Amino acid sequence: MSIEKRPVSAPPIHPLAALVTIVLDGVFTLPELDFLLIPIISPIVGVLGFAAATLVQRFLAKDEWGPAVAKGLVLGIVAGVPYPVVGTAVGVPLLVWAGLHQWIKLPGRGNNQLVDEALQTPPILEDKERK
Repeated sequence: MSIEKRPVSAPPIHPLAALVTIVLDGVFTLPELDFLLIPIISPIVGVLGFAAATLVQRFLAKDEWGPAVAKGLVLGIVAGVPYPVVGTAVGVPLLVWAGLHQWIKLPGRGNNQLVDEALQTPPILEDKERK
């Protein structure tokens, strides 16, 4: 029985940008974070999220500056919300989407040319020992 793989569209956000959002969201889970520090910490985390997501989108995802800044702004705002659930609720589905996109793109059995060639060619050490 063969399972047909339907293509999954690429996620709008690079997986690393989503991961940064989740990690920065973890700042608000620290029990040492005082209630009075939240107005200071929240903008700092938001700016870090904005900068990281913008740079990842621009240089790793190869977005133009406009879309990279827009995506960075959204993820920065999400990361800066002082609740530890918001960034995770946005970042995890994006990571799952990216993972599904990569998983669906993987070739089936017998279709991986690199592995097939590696199995058919003898290792280099065996060639030197034979000479």
